[in-house]
Amino acid sequence: MPTSIVPPYLSPVYQVFEGARVRAVAESPEKKDGVPKTNTYFPGCNAWKIQVSMVMSEEEDADGALAREVRRAAIPVWARERPRVCVGARGRITGLMAGAVEGSLFLQATGVENVEETSGEIL
Repeated sequence: MPTSIVPPYLSPVYQVFEGARVRAVAESPEKKDGVPKTNTYFPGCNAWKIQVSMVMSEEEDADGALAREVRRAAIPVWARERPRVCVGARGRITGLMAGAVEGSLFLQATGVENVEETSGEIL
């Protein structure tokens, strides 16, 4: 029986608060028309895209093996410098903001910090 199921049109935001596996961190800020992206709501900051893995569902089979459906999400982090988190580490997204446009959910944040590893996690 599934422990948790998240519909495909939503993102399990609580995971990025608690700590999600970092899959990619941009080496440079996102660019628009060849210039680093800025936003008047985040003065002096650029958008650094990070990619995290989020668990959409978990199911234990009769043998006790745990099957997970995992989805990656790209989250722009508005910061003055590259977020100090490494690929493969667990990161907690701070200052998380969610929005939706024409049925598409998007996430943005103002920071990311390292989280201590938990035993048994294999994302």
